[in-house]
Amino acid sequence: MARELIDRSSFLNTETDVHDAIRSIADGFDFDFALYAGIFSFGNDRCLTKVISNYPVAWQHKYDADGYINIDPVMEHCRSRLIPIVWSDAVCHSQQQRDFMEEARSHGLVSGISFPIHSRRGDVGVLSLARSRAITERNQNEPPTTSMMAHCALLAAFVHESVERIVKQKAGAPHASLTPRELECLKWVAAGKSTWAISLILGISEHGVLHHVRNIMRKFDVQTRHLAVLKAIACGIVSSPLILEYNDKGDEPC
Repeated sequence: MARELIDRSSFLNTETDVHDAIRSIADGFDFDFALYAGIFSFGNDRCLTKVISNYPVAWQHKYDADGYINIDPVMEHCRSRLIPIVWSDAVCHSQQQRDFMEEARSHGLVSGISFPIHSRRGDVGVLSLARSRAITERNQNEPPTTSMMAHCALLAAFVHESVERIVKQKAGAPHASLTPRELECLKWVAAGKSTWAISLILGISEHGVLHHVRNIMRKFDVQTRHLAVLKAIACGIVSSPLILEYNDKGDEPC
């Protein structure tokens, strides 16, 4: 199930696609609601905020009207931390924040987990999954598992990358510019070739291949080869039929 969600989340082209994807993530992990929120920087001190959600409409209106973004303890955590946060009164630092959490519960957001995402350019995102009941009220009557948290964190990264691409394409932001050699390396990575195999194909050293792959990852602002390939496909740089199947053991280290 997680594999299917990862495959789907890798190729999102519209905000409707993102909305449907986060709904599927919520459904797949037995949550009732999902929200993605991101703040994107365009330089020259220009930022854009994007929120995609199926939260109760009354709560969305109240959240905006009352300026809850300024007191929300979950968002406070996600702006400065990298680890997921399970909603509870323990995350509150003031009575005002505890009142906020109680207000959220009264609107049907009883429990939840939020996954922060941060890019090296300073963009910040969060994927929140919420339930209308206590978070331990599941079929197995267990709290969230480490596996579920890990899968959701990965999905959050895919969703954030997709929204970033959609938002910046609309704003006319240019794609990363790759050199001819970087493009060659990227296409062979997408075809499933190892560093050693690419070095033989291109007639360069393995160190040279690693240098080009690291440059590609830096230009695309991603941490793994797999994400670099997904981003290149989304930008039309690499054809999707070349893409490898998702490797649960992780990318080859750079």
